[in-house]
Amino acid sequence: MKNWYEVHEQGAGYRRMEFLWWVYKIFGIRILKSLVCVITFFIAIGARGARRASRKYRNTINAYERGHGIPISRFSSFAHICAFACSAVDKVSAICDKNTSIKFEINQNQDWTDLQEMLSTGQGIFFICSHLGNIEALCAIPNSTDKCMHAFMDVGQSPVFRGFIDKHSNYKNTIIHPTNDIDITVASDMYDALRCGELVMMAGDRQSPNNPNKTIDVECLGHKCSLPVGTLRFARACAHPIFAIANIKTSTHKYRVFVKKLDTQNLKEMAQEYINFLQNLMLKYPKQWFNFFDFFED
Repeated sequence: MKNWYEVHEQGAGYRRMEFLWWVYKIFGIRILKSLVCVITFFIAIGARGARRASRKYRNTINAYERGHGIPISRFSSFAHICAFACSAVDKVSAICDKNTSIKFEINQNQDWTDLQEMLSTGQGIFFICSHLGNIEALCAIPNSTDKCMHAFMDVGQSPVFRGFIDKHSNYKNTIIHPTNDIDITVASDMYDALRCGELVMMAGDRQSPNNPNKTIDVECLGHKCSLPVGTLRFARACAHPIFAIANIKTSTHKYRVFVKKLDTQNLKEMAQEYINFLQNLMLKYPKQWFNFFDFFED
């Protein structure tokens, strides 16, 4: 099976995206999601790799649930892929529409309290995100605050969708950095940004296309999986507090932000803390794991 950076957009087109945008503007998000679900059904028929990855993920999580006496998660590959498509609609709504119906709430715990205290004193924070839930929709939050967010993305992936977002969004306080241009200058700039109380976000669950073999092994759902060691090293080198973060859909138009402080400086322990955070959320929200490739080793 192809790795994530070898999988290209399916069913995407600039005119098609503009048409869907006008459907959203005229008829609203519910009608658009209904239309997207129909389109996704036909795309999923040809997306054999995505269906296979979804089945493997479902079998993996079900085996873990059976072994630990947890209620079995039941969902089809189509429902899983459709959930991903609908999350893209939510992302467009949150980022591109000032009057969006998408709302965010916070999972209140000690880690969130600690994070609030750090932000209130002007500390910079390094966030390690993932493709669990809808992290890009959080770009809507810095737009309404005075905090600057530096978000690292693979801008070459999904060029049609990314081009549409760039055209219609107003990131304002969010600065997008391409992941393939990280060098000593970028690292120095991020260190300075954090010292000024700004925020940095980078995904920690996908191997780097430039360095696919630089990984660290962890265990998730009873299987070995590999995380990019570069993200963890970058976060540690910035010498500021590190939090794992996820933005999870909890109802039709509502998302909840979860955070977990990663206290250790040991890369292996940090990686396992991070994946444990994701595993707990996977078990609660299994259809929101949007890594459609061989993440879990046999």
